[in-house]
Amino acid sequence: MENFQSLLILMVTVWVAGKLFRAIRLPVIFGELLGGVIVGPMVLGLIDPGSHTVELLAELGIFFLMFHSGLEADPHELAKASKKSLLIAAGGIILPFIGGYFIATAFGQTMVPALYIALCISVTAIPITARLLKDYKIQRTNTAHVTIGAAILNDIMAFILFSVIMSLHANGDIQPIEIVWLVAQVGLFFGVVMWLGFKLSKYMGKALENKGFTFALIVAMGLGLLAESIGLHMILGAFLAGLFIREEVLDDKIFTKIEDRIYGLSYGFLGPIFFASLAFNIDFSAFYTQPIFLVALVIVAIIGKMIGAGGGALIQKMKTKDALLIAVAMNARGAMELVLASIGYEAGILDQSSLSILVIMAFVTTMITIFAMKPIVKRIRATS
Repeated sequence: MENFQSLLILMVTVWVAGKLFRAIRLPVIFGELLGGVIVGPMVLGLIDPGSHTVELLAELGIFFLMFHSGLEADPHELAKASKKSLLIAAGGIILPFIGGYFIATAFGQTMVPALYIALCISVTAIPITARLLKDYKIQRTNTAHVTIGAAILNDIMAFILFSVIMSLHANGDIQPIEIVWLVAQVGLFFGVVMWLGFKLSKYMGKALENKGFTFALIVAMGLGLLAESIGLHMILGAFLAGLFIREEVLDDKIFTKIEDRIYGLSYGFLGPIFFASLAFNIDFSAFYTQPIFLVALVIVAIIGKMIGAGGGALIQKMKTKDALLIAVAMNARGAMELVLASIGYEAGILDQSSLSILVIMAFVTTMITIFAMKPIVKRIRATS
């Protein structure tokens, strides 16, 4: 009963906050985040941030947001955009990683914690980026495909760095064979899954004719678990599953039913819980314990992503306005950064202060991304 009461309070708060921000033409995601701040431990304390129910629903929210994002992405366009995405992803992780490492060491962190902090500020929150692109109704554009592709590749690179740092923490040195094996696993996972997806697409229509929604969930969960089993995150498997269940291989009515149900779960129930739960992790004590370190890390995180991702787009002769949109969208953080930060804390790499700083950094950079996206999208629409 208590879990349902907490869930009701959370849903009412994020729904009202979302409505208010939609009315003033701000992204609904900001209302959902603000709703989490209001009912979370920092303000009213109505919701237990350690609630297993909220944690489970938030995790499912990440899963369904990425599944729906895959449904809306055109795999052919994503494949075309992959070359551009690779350079953008590389720039978007290398520059903030290097900058974060030097900032962390300058403020007294030893090598492994500094590397881990650098890793955490280098990731991109795929669900938040995908949600913003959808909120502004540009998710089907080529620029959006490049952005999502870059965000996915960015976090794949982050997982490789994660394994290296964890190996260094556990063993005191880096095992090259482990890095080679992980890279091979990642390549095989995406290569084989994408190849099978195109080869088996003609059979998907038959499988989805009856109990299509259930079968779609089975495919998504199966690929999510497969991704987890080789050291990736489940959301990457969910995204790939969404690519297979495409309008071109299904009857329009069947696809519409499946898409509507997944959309309802993603943006009407589980997604808002996920975004609100991000706000539960904010600890403002870092503002007065290590304010200079916090500000420096936020600046490096933002500028590193802007120059790295935006520069990667400009080098490939993309339009300046599109490069700016990519650079800003890649600055969204929260999901993966918080996961990695909590793992680092549990492993003894990060202390409580570093964990708090990373949580605030994720929240601040995401807020900046939310507000910065609006004028950029307006400019793109005005000149297109």
